[in-house]
Amino acid sequence: MPKVFVSHSNQNKDEIPLIVDGLKRAGFGVWVDYENIRGSADWLCEIQAGIERCDAVVTVLSKASLGSVWVERECLYAFQLSKPLFTALLDNLRLPLYLVNIQYCDFREDFAGGSKQLAESLTSALSSSESSIVYPDEAHTTEANRLNFFPYVEQLPGGEIATLAARDLFHWSAGIADEVAFGGRVNPGCHVRINLNGRPVTVLSIWAYPKTPAAQIYFDHLASFAPYHQISARRALLKQLNQILPTEFRLPAAKSDRRPTIPLTVLNSAEILESFKGVLAEILAALRAK
Repeated sequence: MPKVFVSHSNQNKDEIPLIVDGLKRAGFGVWVDYENIRGSADWLCEIQAGIERCDAVVTVLSKASLGSVWVERECLYAFQLSKPLFTALLDNLRLPLYLVNIQYCDFREDFAGGSKQLAESLTSALSSSESSIVYPDEAHTTEANRLNFFPYVEQLPGGEIATLAARDLFHWSAGIADEVAFGGRVNPGCHVRINLNGRPVTVLSIWAYPKTPAAQIYFDHLASFAPYHQISARRALLKQLNQILPTEFRLPAAKSDRRPTIPLTVLNSAEILESFKGVLAEILAALRAK
């Protein structure tokens, strides 16, 4: 009998027994903390051993478990052991970076349907003699990287357009900048840098802001280097940006000393996106020329 470890928040005390019962009826053995940890046991050791002995892990993702350090640790340990991992989604929320590439079973509106989908997915995965899988090193982490950043953006408002723009900017920047790096877990970002005077300087960031994914140009960084140490050069640059942006998104003059932010959904046509990249290319060329 294949055995499944259920990772969850204790705040979901009404839903977890139903999920556990559904798995048992489908023919799975289930490891769940309230049934398998003795009162005097070392909690951490018992959980670790439970994951190690199980054939798969089910993460019950809810508003409560999303903020649980324990659930996060259990998932990451499952990835480390290459255990097949499945997500049971209870609430309407954004998948965290470490789960964004895992297909979820939807319990939100049809609990019985979600339970059936979960059992079928487990049966299909564990029926193979090769039930363990190999996760790419960067696939499932709590920090943004090239594998989880774009699927994460796709969940956000205007996600389809924002992801197309973000991917395009990433691939273009990788060919023209000195460094393109990912980072962050609360606000994941992709950062485009150039090496100046022996140090990396961030020129552009692509941010996965929850309400509006956006591109941000660091005018405050540019102000330290010629030709943009001159306010007139920064204002001219701002004017170039405003010429390609729709009226309602044009940037005030005060942004020439700050970090103007442009929603990725504004870059919704090939013409606007290419013009935006043209401005960025001019910035990099001007900085390198000095």
